[in-house]
Amino acid sequence: MDRGGPSEDGTPRIARVSRWAWNVRLIPGFLLAQVALLLLFAGKEPGSLQGVPGSIGVLIAVTTALLCGPLAGALVALVGGFVFVSLVTDFAPGSPYSVILWVVAASGAGVIAARLRQSDRERATATARERLAANQLHRLQAVTGSLSSAMSPEEVATAVISAAVAALRADAGGLTVRTDDPATLKVLASSTDDPSILGDWREYSIDRPSPASEIVRSGKPIFIESRRELLGRFPMVKRIEGDQRFGAFAGVPVRLGDDTMGALALGFTRDHMVPPEERGLLTAVAHQAAIALQRIRFEEDERRARATAEQAQDRLRKLQAVTDAANAAIGLEDMLRSVLPLVTEAMRADGMSFLLLSDDGTTLTVQAALGLEEDRSEPTPIPVEAGASGRIAATGRPLVIADLTPEDVISQALRRRRSYVGVPIRVAGRVAGVLHASSARPSAFDHGDADFLQSVADSLAGTLDRARLFDQRDRMATALERALLPMSLPRVPGFEVATMYRPSHFGDEVGGDFYDVFGEGDVWYVAIGDVCGKGPDAAAIMGMTRIALRSIAREDDRRPLTEVLRQLNGFLLESELMGDRFCTVCIARIDLTGDAATITTCLGGHPPPILVRGDGQLAQVGQPGSLLGLFEEITLHESTAVLRVGDGVALYTDGITELSVERPDEGDRLLRIALRTACDEDAAEIVKTVERTLVEPRGELRDDAALVVAKRV
Repeated sequence: MDRGGPSEDGTPRIARVSRWAWNVRLIPGFLLAQVALLLLFAGKEPGSLQGVPGSIGVLIAVTTALLCGPLAGALVALVGGFVFVSLVTDFAPGSPYSVILWVVAASGAGVIAARLRQSDRERATATARERLAANQLHRLQAVTGSLSSAMSPEEVATAVISAAVAALRADAGGLTVRTDDPATLKVLASSTDDPSILGDWREYSIDRPSPASEIVRSGKPIFIESRRELLGRFPMVKRIEGDQRFGAFAGVPVRLGDDTMGALALGFTRDHMVPPEERGLLTAVAHQAAIALQRIRFEEDERRARATAEQAQDRLRKLQAVTDAANAAIGLEDMLRSVLPLVTEAMRADGMSFLLLSDDGTTLTVQAALGLEEDRSEPTPIPVEAGASGRIAATGRPLVIADLTPEDVISQALRRRRSYVGVPIRVAGRVAGVLHASSARPSAFDHGDADFLQSVADSLAGTLDRARLFDQRDRMATALERALLPMSLPRVPGFEVATMYRPSHFGDEVGGDFYDVFGEGDVWYVAIGDVCGKGPDAAAIMGMTRIALRSIAREDDRRPLTEVLRQLNGFLLESELMGDRFCTVCIARIDLTGDAATITTCLGGHPPPILVRGDGQLAQVGQPGSLLGLFEEITLHESTAVLRVGDGVALYTDGITELSVERPDEGDRLLRIALRTACDEDAAEIVKTVERTLVEPRGELRDDAALVVAKRV
């Protein structure tokens, strides 16, 4: 405001009040009063005045100083003093000193008055600031209270916009945030929800010119006081303002630390300068919004993590139930009758089918179906590569279809289905059939369902193999062992793999030693283990352990092996088959990266593998760990080694090295001699060397013996 500009009532005013003069309009009146009163005494005999004119003069000067400031008081004292000395006392001796006293008295009184006025102003300013701070605190507390009960980002945005618009007396407001894609902004809420107004500005690129995108990119607030400036910087405002014509604009970043999450913007239908204290309030409200949005994000992440964990635990329990049911079944039909209802319920599917590949590998035939409309008397053969199931049999890969097409459907059973998930059933490394689920709802399945169904299929694959053997032979040792151990080994890129398994013939019960080799691509697993005891229960636990270990390991190839064995330990503790039994397990993961290969091991109470270097040097890979299936709290460790070309690793069970009670260390010594002797041979020859050195001389073994050798070539 300009100095001297007119006030609201039209009278002149001084915008910035001088510290030493105020109420300037009263000064002429005091001057006239001073002169008029002193002129009344002009021409009188000085002796008859008795000090009255001097008293009146100083009184008027002091009064002027108190009401108008020390400069005005001094001025009135000087003018009155001139009249007093020249006209009243006629320059009597000593009269000038009276004038000096008038000036001193008036100036002193004015200074005191000025100090008091300054103190009052400061007190008033402090009171105003205190009230403003209390008002802002009250508003922030109200915002915080409403945000604390907000359960969604939209509720946060609505509460923040309402509070900001009311606090700054704005006409419109909006909250824009980053989406999951950091380069995209989304209007979370606005004071107008008319889609025709926002149009394609509901969600847009952060590089698109707009006030919100500039605030988010720069992390700095924007305050615009006039419509001309607003349209000059952001012409797009015309397209989204609708019937409103915005003049001023205020926008601040919604930021927490260095993370700019979005922008809070207000619009005014008038030109307006947002004062500093209101800018601070708007920034504080935006900060509260950032805290609330972060809280909701954390809560959502926690809910998702909890739901994922609960789903994983639930599926693991269901997988265990399927495995137990499959292991308890006798024959293929009994297994499918027990398992398919459990899987259908677990996946919330409308139908489930189990198909087997023909001996010539050309067609699939339904062996069991649940909830489908297939005419079992005339099952529809499905050619390999035809339809969804045929493609799975041909490629050996899982398949998820959100919405079935006529090309996907061969069997009449799927004519009324919308979504589909199917996985291959592999036996001895080869596709033996297909297990699929279907639903009348579209998009009913995801890749998590495919992983679960693949785990079921892997479980059924072992049981399927065992069931086939049950149909040909009795349930004695050889049948169980063949069903529960790999019938053939997969090809591991860059490695030779050879195995040896010798069952104990001491007694007629089945042992619990097992091994497994599985994986794909750049990640492969070699596992070996030993279940305590003998007999059908030990064999069943051995098969269950091998299948569960494979399923758990396949869930995530980057999961630490310690977590794999911990989950397997929990699985064994919950199984009713375990009783007071336990098992030892050694799992090794081979990671192939370009020309490099590393092996990572984890031991659950099992002897550590022996690393056989190409030059004959030997080293153990692994640290001792706890037995599995006994205790909930176990200790496990990971160990890693680099495998160079020519290096190999040998995993074995204690049946290899247990020669006699009298010589407990002799077996370890002979095993090392055999490995060192055959270090430059291929994997198969290393296995034969160990067999000739430790197994064949003993004749009948008192315990099962298993050996797996993987050598890099």
